[in-house]
Amino acid sequence: MAVSWAGRLSSSSKLIEVIVLRRRVSLRRSVPLPRGLPPKRRVEVRQRRSRPRRGPDRSPDYLAWIRTLGCVVCSRVSGESTVIEAAHTNALGARGMGQKTSDFSAIPLCSGHHRINPDSYHRQGEERFAQEHQLDLPQLVAALNHLHRRQVASQPVSCSEAWC
Repeated sequence: MAVSWAGRLSSSSKLIEVIVLRRRVSLRRSVPLPRGLPPKRRVEVRQRRSRPRRGPDRSPDYLAWIRTLGCVVCSRVSGESTVIEAAHTNALGARGMGQKTSDFSAIPLCSGHHRINPDSYHRQGEERFAQEHQLDLPQLVAALNHLHRRQVASQPVSCSEAWC
């Protein structure tokens, strides 16, 4: 007596029924895709701002100059293991939420006094940091700005900078 394979399967375990769904309409495009280059944009590309951006003043040259100075707390200068960073302060006015203040409010701090040490600017906050290290931040920022302006004014101006 021959026993069918399906019979053996159903006797030893549950029978699994498979339903195959068939589409009545094939998946074809009504219009074939065009070959070659993609179609031109229907929406215009956003143009550059007609007005300059709003927000605090930015000056990469000033920040680079700040990084050449020594730390205002420990007087270290950039060298082998010391890195001087430009720390943005609120000395020139409060910043907007999620914004840095103007680059012209930055002071030179070594990485330890800026971020790493327990007595660093970012760990203590601006007011406590200034009190602990006896710094008058508004006066310090004003002195740095004055020194930078004097140094820039004393440099010879090349023809390309003066728009000859």
